[in-house]
Amino acid sequence: MGKNRNIVDTEGEAASRRISRQPVLLKAVIDTGQYEFECIAYDLSLKGIKLKLDLPLATQCEVWLMVKGSPKMPARVVWVKEGYIGLEFSLSSRQVSKILGTMGARLPKV
Repeated sequence: MGKNRNIVDTEGEAASRRISRQPVLLKAVIDTGQYEFECIAYDLSLKGIKLKLDLPLATQCEVWLMVKGSPKMPARVVWVKEGYIGLEFSLSSRQVSKILGTMGARLPKV
C-alpha cells in the first residue's frame, strides 16, 4: 500500500507542476562555463524550464541560462530524457520574473 501512495503522490506533484507551466517556443542558450549551446524552450515556469537539447548534460550540473535575450540566470539540470532536459532555476520566483521581464510577469505565480 505504501508503494501505491508514493505513486499517487508523485502523479499529483507532476500534475500540479504541469498546471503552473506555460507552453512556449523560445530560443535559449545554455552556458556550461566552457561552452554555450543554443536550444529551444518548450515550457517555462518561474521555477524551471524544459529545453530541447540533443547534448546530454549530467543531472545536478550547474549552468547559466539565457532565454530570448534575457540576462543569464543560474540553473541546475534536474532531469535528462530523450533529447530534452529540465532545469530548475537557482533564483527565487520573484527574481526569475524580474529577469524575464514582461514574459515573466505573464507566467503563473507559484
